[in-house]
Amino acid sequence: MAKDSRHHAHTVCRAVAKSRRKTRQAATAELWSMSDEDVEATLVEASRLRAQAVALELRLVAEADRRHAGERAGATDTASWWAHRTRQERRVAKGRARLAESLDRHEPTSAALVEGAISVDHAR
Repeated sequence: MAKDSRHHAHTVCRAVAKSRRKTRQAATAELWSMSDEDVEATLVEASRLRAQAVALELRLVAEADRRHAGERAGATDTASWWAHRTRQERRVAKGRARLAESLDRHEPTSAALVEGAISVDHAR
């Protein structure tokens, strides 16, 4: 039996893969059996989860930019490469990359986003 290639992957790689699997399961689960209170509380928590996922994404794009990922791939810049790979508008990717770079200089805002205490819109 072949070893799972993620077995030796970095902690962040494993966390993202596991989070995607768990989120996919939750996103397709039946919600009708949840209580009103659970729906309301989980909606708030899902919003916080989204902020945390965006915080990680922004940290990764900043790191990819420091490593010149776009240039190494033959793109004009990291944001253009990222836009192409993730099928997002180049304008949006460039804005997110600028926000990522800005958050590197504003630790309190970055920390609040990592905690899910603020939204990405608030961080902007």
